[in-house]
Amino acid sequence: MINNLGTIANSGSKKFVDQIKSESNNQSYGDGIIGQFGVGFYSSFIVGDSVEVVSRLSKDDKAHLWVSDGSGEF
Repeated sequence: MINNLGTIANSGSKKFVDQIKSESNNQSYGDGIIGQFGVGFYSSFIVGDSVEVVSRLSKDDKAHLWVSDGSGEF
């Protein structure tokens, strides 16, 4: 979960921004893009005191829980 929560690489946004930068002379283009998942994930801290993420593979009985109040390090 630590490797995937909040990352932009899995959403395709980082690849898109890198491609645009390599094809243009504007190296700051797209610096504000964090990915569709990232927007929803980080905005949850605006409306809630804490965030809980529960994840489980469909064929696995074991689930993983990640909890944060937005303070400290990720």
